[in-house]
Amino acid sequence: MNIVNKFSVLIHHYATDRIGAVAVEYAFLAAFVAIVAAVGMVLVGPELQEFFVDTQGAIQGAGSGNFTNDPIPGT
Repeated sequence: MNIVNKFSVLIHHYATDRIGAVAVEYAFLAAFVAIVAAVGMVLVGPELQEFFVDTQGAIQGAGSGNFTNDPIPGT
């Protein structure tokens, strides 16, 4: 087998090899997921923070003994 045939076989092997292409496709998919997650965090972040602040206030209010929804009126 001469050098031209070896080179031809090598080129054919790399041209038909899909491992590199699959890795690039997974990299694009991971980048897309990261971008979507970042955008979602930016858009939902303020509402989520408000939810946790409200929840914290409710928990602190419940621990103080000041109940606004007294189950037995007049007590």
